[in-house]
Amino acid sequence: MSYISLNKNDDGIVDLIFDQEGQSVNTMGSEYEAAMEQAIADLQAMIADGGVTGVYVKSGKPGQFFAGGDIKEMLTMDLNPDIERKTEMYNALMDGKAKLRTLETLGVPVAVGINGPALGGGFEIALSCHYRIALPGVAIGLPEAQIGLMPGAGGVVRMTRLVGLQEAIALISQGKRLKAEKALEKGLIHAMADSEEAMETAAKQWLRDNPETVQPWDQADYQMPGGGPEDDANQGLSFFGPSNVMAQTKGLMPAQQAIFACVFDSARVDFDTAQKIEGRYFLSLLLDQTARNMMTAFFVQMEALNRGASRPAGVARRTVNKLGLLGAGQMGAGIATVAAQKGIDVVLKDISQENADKGKQYAVKSYEKNRRVSEEQAREYLARIKPSADYADLADCDVVIEAVFEDRQVKASVTRDTEAVAADSLVFASNTSALPITELAEASSRPANFIGMHFFSPAEKMPLVEIIRGADTSDETTALAFDLAQQLGKTPIVVNDGPGFFTTRVIGQFISQSSEMLYEGVNPVLIESAARDNGSPIGPLAIMDEMSLAMAYKNGQQAKADVEARGETWEPNGASIILDRMVNEFKRCGKNEGGGYFDYPEDGEKHMWPGLKDAFAPNGYIDIPYEDIKDRLMMSPSLEAARAMEEGIINSVPDGNIGSIMGIGFPPHTGGVFQAINARGVAAFTARAEELAERYGEAFQPPQLLKDMAAKGETFA
Repeated sequence: MSYISLNKNDDGIVDLIFDQEGQSVNTMGSEYEAAMEQAIADLQAMIADGGVTGVYVKSGKPGQFFAGGDIKEMLTMDLNPDIERKTEMYNALMDGKAKLRTLETLGVPVAVGINGPALGGGFEIALSCHYRIALPGVAIGLPEAQIGLMPGAGGVVRMTRLVGLQEAIALISQGKRLKAEKALEKGLIHAMADSEEAMETAAKQWLRDNPETVQPWDQADYQMPGGGPEDDANQGLSFFGPSNVMAQTKGLMPAQQAIFACVFDSARVDFDTAQKIEGRYFLSLLLDQTARNMMTAFFVQMEALNRGASRPAGVARRTVNKLGLLGAGQMGAGIATVAAQKGIDVVLKDISQENADKGKQYAVKSYEKNRRVSEEQAREYLARIKPSADYADLADCDVVIEAVFEDRQVKASVTRDTEAVAADSLVFASNTSALPITELAEASSRPANFIGMHFFSPAEKMPLVEIIRGADTSDETTALAFDLAQQLGKTPIVVNDGPGFFTTRVIGQFISQSSEMLYEGVNPVLIESAARDNGSPIGPLAIMDEMSLAMAYKNGQQAKADVEARGETWEPNGASIILDRMVNEFKRCGKNEGGGYFDYPEDGEKHMWPGLKDAFAPNGYIDIPYEDIKDRLMMSPSLEAARAMEEGIINSVPDGNIGSIMGIGFPPHTGGVFQAINARGVAAFTARAEELAERYGEAFQPPQLLKDMAAKGETFA
């Protein structure tokens, strides 16, 4: 079977059908290019012979139109080609554009029926058709910016001419995916139909009724919606837009800069010249390391996680029908909120009915604030949440998640009380960010059914769940925790037990380095600035204020007690000394406790606490290279991730990359903690780490795993 087949009907309408053999979706790679070239040539010959009245473009795959570019093929490209190879790549791009340009200028009307997601290259194909009709609810858009790219098959040029400068920039730079209903409102499609049969019937009727149609931009009286770049209405966008993009991205997201420039540059020239401009911008991004990082993480690795690459093999998938939650505070109530939305019955238990009822009110307010939840839906969801103070209500739960205080004794108590009423098959999950799962499982009579499920706050919004296997956790338990996380709409990663697991110990190094630098006398403004310049959404000192310095101090004291209980000696460091003084000497305990590293005035923006200088740099701040500050903050989490892999805490590179981005805000343009090492080069990263170790201590000493990889020329795959 050919990728593209052409079938001429009795009425002269030719069906052009995409159906890539051996693939679940159609993609725009080398196979497509060859097939499209032949299909366009055949169409031209058929039209020349006469009798062709129109072309109907559709997919032969049920529920799938076209997935876009072949990312895996792109990832095989050399990022540093010579000029000859780069010229070949550019010419290939232009050849691909030429096929779609020919499609829309065949001289007969072209309609497309969108029966499933039309994203990226798929929607670029649709944009080259004169009439676009879709099934309700299908996803439509140009999401390339989300993986560091931009449309390269005419998407920028056509979208700009279709909806105007301002709308095009917003849609393309944000990589928005729209449901068909919203796409219809914005004029991206022309109509919707209830079924594929009705869609085809309507599209073909349109073809018969519009034999002379041409694209809007090919009409003699065409005017760009909203005016061109030279119009007064767009002068503000033209003048302030580039600086706003730089401010928002810190220059770390080349795609957004290229998209803005391409929209304006292509709008100033004729269509064919605009195509050349788009091709050059696209190629510059395709050969940029940022796109390579983001394609690797957000396409290849995310796809692997969603398929269950970290889920134990050979265990049948299960569905959780009833979920118990111990603790109706923000975390427990947040999990209950999302579980009820996903159709799961929930028992929300606390020590009193009053506390449990307050937890349900958290869900009430959450649904009220969610514009996508109607009043009727909210009532349906809330009916699934049963607040309770009675352990007996947990008896028939499939899974119980405890979200009580980070206290071993409290967690042990609720574990025993739950198991006393529950079936032997119950899976008990501890929501903890750091307490060892194997030790917590000692309170359980069935440790094989005991597991860690680390949700991130606020649980109803944060997309990641870190699943932690204890020493005795079974594959069946791990698989069910994985299935539950996906059932909740979360992305699960799986790690093994150890102090801080993966995410907590990795972000711990980021925060610890900021405290160490503060202890050394580095200006805290530079610390926060360096983190933001690296691409972190919030600086480490601000993170500590949000988390609560008092809680961090308490956790540190527990870590000290654990070390001493093992007969080892606790060695205080700059970070622990800073925390001790902030909490106990200066009573600066965090944002919600009067202020921490920052002051939070009611009538103004937060600002750095003036007392920091007198407290930690009374003789003036020290001067170290700004690049060192940036690298200490950026490299310390990656080094800790490598140590975690060396120790067997984490075994999967995708889990580490996605977990670091989605769980703890590691800069997304890097592709995650392991991809950040790959991008720099393992040998170069290791050498820089050794340089920092000489200046700033053992925290930067690379583990043997990295040294060995550097010597062998290996990367994290």
